[in-house]
Order: sequence, then structure tokens, then C-alpha cells
Amino acid sequence: MLYDPLKSRGIPAFHEFGTASYWAAVTPFPDTNAIALPSSAEVVVIGAGYTGLNAAIEVAQAQQREVVLIDAGGVGAGASSRNAGFLLPGTGRLGYRDYAKKFGEQIAQGVQNEFAASIEHVKNAAADSSWPCELIPARYLRLGHSEKAASVLREQQPAYGNTLLTAEWLSPEQQQAELPGLPWKYGGLSLTPAAAVNPRALTAAYLSLAQQAGVKIVTGHPVTAWRSNHGKHQLTAGGREIQCHQVLLCSNGYLPQQPFPDISKRQFPVLSSIVVSRPLNAAEQQYCGLTVNDLVMDTRTLKYYYRLLPDGRILFGGRGAVAGKNADNKVHRHRLEQALAATFPQLKDLYVDYFWSGWISVALDAMPRIFSPALGVFTSAGYCGAGVAFASLAGKRLAQLSFGERMPALPFYQSPLPRYPLAPARRVGLRALYTWHRWRG
Repeated sequence: MLYDPLKSRGIPAFHEFGTASYWAAVTPFPDTNAIALPSSAEVVVIGAGYTGLNAAIEVAQAQQREVVLIDAGGVGAGASSRNAGFLLPGTGRLGYRDYAKKFGEQIAQGVQNEFAASIEHVKNAAADSSWPCELIPARYLRLGHSEKAASVLREQQPAYGNTLLTAEWLSPEQQQAELPGLPWKYGGLSLTPAAAVNPRALTAAYLSLAQQAGVKIVTGHPVTAWRSNHGKHQLTAGGREIQCHQVLLCSNGYLPQQPFPDISKRQFPVLSSIVVSRPLNAAEQQYCGLTVNDLVMDTRTLKYYYRLLPDGRILFGGRGAVAGKNADNKVHRHRLEQALAATFPQLKDLYVDYFWSGWISVALDAMPRIFSPALGVFTSAGYCGAGVAFASLAGKRLAQLSFGERMPALPFYQSPLPRYPLAPARRVGLRALYTWHRWRG
């Protein structure tokens, strides 16, 4: 049974929370060199994923402060080691037009430039680390699943002209020529910069940088209690206690309801599932048209996303179960297998070798936040399943915020995550949404 942030009593203290993946099967991982929990530190970072590792690196390296990085499981035990490996110039469900409509063109441009900067942040970190992470330059293809959806994408294309992103319209004719295996040909947007990456290897690269910076790493220690008194914090983790001046909370979708209940009510852990097919032969790859330089996502409300892996397999992802106890149910694997077959209908016997699920953090308004919910406590969450690049930069920004540095004048740095109304009923609404879209077909 998969760990469930809204149901499980406590966090399991073992690597990867019991979930295997394709990435774990093919990717070696360095020794974490974990230590016993010390009794005190200047800064404690909770969560050793992309955000936590980058935050710890910034605290130790740029700010020269003592930092202890704690994880309930192992380094990268959550989404960071088993996502799809899409380095995208964006996160959440909001596009350029959404930001422009709500905040104005100048802010929208700044947001897109920050997303472009997140790609560069990851590239620079990968270059600084000796650990290879299979970083491949790519284009992010937003393909319309209908004529109406494609027309909306085409209307958005000119808006990117004043940003660091390049947006090119992919006509239906170009889509047919470049991606002949797809049965729908409505066109879409090609956005760069973007990149494909082995997410587990990227976690390993960040780990190597954290070790070089002198970060103290403690694994297998779920944080179960937090007390604050006159600017000092006391955490109970793995049955032991540590005191610190600042807490950087970087658990994202894996955050349990305790010991930070208010933050838990501000994000919604939702399951996303992935299948990885058998390897395709050269003729099948030519038929599909996909290359390792393509990261594809459609425009459905419940989106599908896919890419060709370096070993010729297709990675294909979409929504999963509602509750953790149902994550491994065969019906969810079968649904993705059917969707994969419908996406490339001419491929025969396209069986699946790997299937897994994991939690993403969904913000109420589909926009991530980096903020301080309490004195000396700082957190970042709400990436909505597209946070590989931005979650990495967000770790750096979170550390800068904790150090008193001025944040860019962008909306996700200026306000806290909004609380979900009727937070205990979050999954009732999600079940209704899934049922509605199944009924619509």
C-alpha cells in the first residue's frame, strides 16, 4: 500500500516509500553518507528532494550556514526520483495568458523568464556535478486534443515574443510530418528551452553537490513533532530531537497532516501514475516520430504526457487513483495502457514493463508558492506535477528568502498558498471530477 499523506498514520521511514520504478531499475545511486541526527543546527531542511537539496546547497554553500537535511525515507524518496523527467519552462496549470490576465503583461513576462531561469539553474547544477544525469535538450510540445484547444494555443503563440522563451506554432501538417503515429492532428505549440532528464540521476547530481557543500544528511527520520518558542524550533524526528533557528519545509505533495496541519490544508496531494513500455524497434520509432528530444503533453483537463526514453521505451503518464490504498490497483495501470494504445494505435503488442504512482502537490489556484507560514519557518509547494525545473530553483529561492534576501516581484513569491475550503472534502471533489470526465468519455 502506498503511503498516503491524508490517511497514513505517520510517514514510513524507508527508501522510496515502498514504490519501485523504471528509474530505480536502471539508475545507480551514490552513497548518501547519512549521519545520526545531531542535537542542534542553525538551519534544518525537511525533505531531501529537488527543493530540499537545492535549499540545503544554497544555505551551506552561498550563505555559509550550518544545515542539516532530514528525510523520512531516503534522498529523493518521493517524486524527485520517479517523475517523468520533463524539464519544462513552466509549472502549475497557468499559462502566459492566465498570468497576463490576472497580473498584467509585465508580470507575465517576468514569470515566463523565471521559468526559463529554472531550466538554466538545472543545467548549471548538472554541469557542476560529476554525476551524469542524462540531460538532453528538448522541445516541449503542447498538442491540442481538439481543434478548439489547438486554436487557443495558436492564439497564445505571439505572447511569448517578449520573453526568454521561444514559442513556435506546429501546424497540423507539420505534426503529421513529424509525429505521424498520433491519430489526431490539430497542431500545437513547441516551447524552448526545455530538456529531458533522468530524474533519479538528477537527484544524485544534487546529492553530490550537497555533499561537496558540507550538508549534513539524515535519512529514515520522519519529523513527527514541531515546537516553537521565542524564535527557536525543536523538531522530533525518528524519536530524537534537534533544535534549530530556522526550518525549511520542502515535502511538497508528501507532506503529512502533522506536525504542520495548517500547511497541509493549503495543498492537495494528488496521485499521478506512469507506465513504461517495452523497447520499440527502429521501425516502430520511425512510425511514431517521437525522438528523445520531444516532451509531449496534451490539453485535456486530465492530461496525458509522454516521451521516448534513450533505450527506445515510451514513458506515458496521467492521473492515478484518488487514495493511496488504491494506487496499485490494476484498473489504473490498465487505463494508462489503453490510453497509450489509443495514442499510438498502429503499434502492436505494446505491453508495459513498469508501472508506478506518486504524489504531486496541487495548489488551489494552480500556482506554486514560496512563503513563510510562521516565524522562522519557510516552505515551498504546489508545483502541480510540473515542478522538476521550478522545484529546483524554488529551493534556492526558499533559502534566499530565509536569509532575508529580496525575492523577485512575482506572484508566487508574494503570498502564501491559499487554504482549501472544506479541506477534509478535497477528495470528494476529486472523485466527482474523475467521474465526470469518465462519463464524458
